[in-house]
Amino acid sequence: MPVELKEINKNTESPAILVVDDSATMRNFLTRVLCDEYQVQTAKDGLECIAKYLTYRPNVILLDLLMPNMNGFDVINKIRRQINDNDVFIIVLTGQDEQDIKARALNEGANDYLTKPFHVIELKARVGVAIRQFMLNKELQQANNDLRMAYEIIDDEVKLVAMLQNKLLPREQPSIAGLNLTSLYRPSGRASGDYYDVYSIGENALRVIVADVSGHGPQSAFIMAIVRTLFRADGGAHHGLDVSVEHINKHLLDLIGDDSYFVTLFAADLDFKAGELSYISAGHCPALFMLDGQMLEPIKAQIPPLGFFDIKCKADVLKFESALNLFIFTDGCYEWRMGDEYFNLDSFLDIAQALMQKGELEINNLEDIFEKDTGHRPVFDDDVTAITLEWRKS
Repeated sequence: MPVELKEINKNTESPAILVVDDSATMRNFLTRVLCDEYQVQTAKDGLECIAKYLTYRPNVILLDLLMPNMNGFDVINKIRRQINDNDVFIIVLTGQDEQDIKARALNEGANDYLTKPFHVIELKARVGVAIRQFMLNKELQQANNDLRMAYEIIDDEVKLVAMLQNKLLPREQPSIAGLNLTSLYRPSGRASGDYYDVYSIGENALRVIVADVSGHGPQSAFIMAIVRTLFRADGGAHHGLDVSVEHINKHLLDLIGDDSYFVTLFAADLDFKAGELSYISAGHCPALFMLDGQMLEPIKAQIPPLGFFDIKCKADVLKFESALNLFIFTDGCYEWRMGDEYFNLDSFLDIAQALMQKGELEINNLEDIFEKDTGHRPVFDDDVTAITLEWRKS
């Protein structure tokens, strides 16, 4: 009877091999061949294999298929489906050169096979490939784990940016008799390039702003926070709208430089006591106004987007007496998929104008509104921001 070789434990950093065969001769042979390069342990059947696998955690298992107590197929099934280990590399050893046996082993979860008798050179080559594959998978898993952790850190930072950005949005409606404001703010991600603001600039006067930074994410949100801060500072200093916009553009030129970011915005100052509305549109999509019940043509941009070059601007002024309706929005409101095509600005304006004239423009129900008119429910891809303002003289 052959004498069992003692299990070989070399440097604990060496790759680990578990040899499983009911033949002591085969276990001895495989141990002698592999012990110079690897840590080697052995098992005489499937049950011992699973026990040693759980404590030893080898990189590679050389597994005989035909064994008592628990055969090789059952071992593979146990490791792959019950323990859920898809990392350990399993090379099956079979004395049968039948294709269905090999196919079954591979289908069960084996990675490779050797048909007995095999040459030492082939054995070492197959084991070397197995070790390299195992190590590569481990490195890939580690890289994926590192990447996931990096994404989690970034995601946490984006959540923080979004939380801070939400705190910059107006919390209270200015207290002006006859005034009703409704806002819509839906970022496409956690942090938005859109921005709106409404705040008092004097007795019975307020400033309304809707803006859109190109792009998405924290960079756009950061630029938008700066625009908001500058507007608030200029409003507090009682600067006119034209001075505020020129001031903000200069800061953006310094900030953005040669980067591809830019800002579109529509800003309006409303003096309800004087019945005066002044506005500037910098590359922004048209706004809709109704003055004293009369619908105006869509208000288009007077100047280019901010952040490109120096500009001089002058606010246009409109007069009103007893009633005022405004609808200001970003392009995300109308650039949405409609089947295989995209909805368009002209159709959006037609629907919005009709609803404004009937007093039925409810911006928090945009999906319902456009599904009713187009037969397609909007799928918004971009940040969606809008403000409706209604004022009636009391």
